[in-house]
Amino acid sequence: MGLLDYYRQFDDMDQEEVNERLREKRRLEKEKELQVVVNLDLATTEWPDFPNAEVMNQAIFAARGRVNGYPDRHATAIRGALAKRHELDPEQVVFGNGATELLQEAAHLLLAPGDELVTHWPSYPLFPLMAARAGARPVAVDAAGGAADPEAMLAAVTERTKVMVVCNPNDPTGDYLPAQSLRWLLGEVPEHVHVLLDEAYVHFQDIEPIDSCLKLVSEFPRLLVFRTFSKVYGMAGLRAGYVVGSTDASRELEGIAPPLGVNALTQAGIVHALKLGDDEVDRRRNLVIEQRKRILAALHDLPVDAPHSQANFVWLSAPGLSGVRLAGRLEEEGVIVAPGGPLGAENHVRVSVRGAAATERLLDALDKLRD
Repeated sequence: MGLLDYYRQFDDMDQEEVNERLREKRRLEKEKELQVVVNLDLATTEWPDFPNAEVMNQAIFAARGRVNGYPDRHATAIRGALAKRHELDPEQVVFGNGATELLQEAAHLLLAPGDELVTHWPSYPLFPLMAARAGARPVAVDAAGGAADPEAMLAAVTERTKVMVVCNPNDPTGDYLPAQSLRWLLGEVPEHVHVLLDEAYVHFQDIEPIDSCLKLVSEFPRLLVFRTFSKVYGMAGLRAGYVVGSTDASRELEGIAPPLGVNALTQAGIVHALKLGDDEVDRRRNLVIEQRKRILAALHDLPVDAPHSQANFVWLSAPGLSGVRLAGRLEEEGVIVAPGGPLGAENHVRVSVRGAAATERLLDALDKLRD
């Protein structure tokens, strides 16, 4: 129907009839739109919402006012704020372009061809990759039941082992190694081994104070602790993270630090996230803890299993279904999850924890696995 033909259909109608017809057409269009249910994406682990609006405003302001100048390559304001928060000296903190890049730099610094990197498995897929990129050999220690086994990890250490990596809480299983267990492991590891502790998800654990493991740097100079602003802070697009070490780890920290620093936009955003973001971080943390408990409690009556999680995701399996098939069944119900194969276990899926509405849709989709 051409434009003129469209208007000719109204020639013999009075205005009221035309308006009524248009209203009915729009009502039907709205009804049709409301019938479309958008898929719920629970496959990724970064926070789905924006940070505080002022954080974004400051990053944009920096883009307008500082983009033509070099940033502070030492990130003095950020390191000072983080040091105060963690009761450390600023020299114990290095700020960089995301925890992942800092971890990779640590691997390049500490590993040489022929060396070994020990990690529990399944865990963050970057760990074997960063060993390979440094010319070293990754050694995977089976995490029985989804939990890291400190004794098994210690038994895997040889004369060639130079690095041990612990993801805590672990991605993708969600298990958490308490500070007491980590302290035992650190006390037993030989002096030629550095321990890299990846705490990307630490804000979501509710077993002990958030800095319980981080504070161990004061006791163990070969411990380096990595954190990110990509998860609970919701700032993954800015690529920001930091590493904390002992006062005796200055050589390692200097070697890991990005030589030209981090861009001005990211620094401006992080400064204001540290000033203004604590209330929102607490809200998100409490939301995840509440909904995670709800999901794990509901699984007892559903045809799926999961180990206890201390992260913003759960590690699900269903008897008789591969991870790919389980992900496919959930996608049929409009829920997208991450198949476990690329994460280290073919018979699992990783499912992120969101708000109450997302929990309802997830549990409803899992219940339909009975059919």
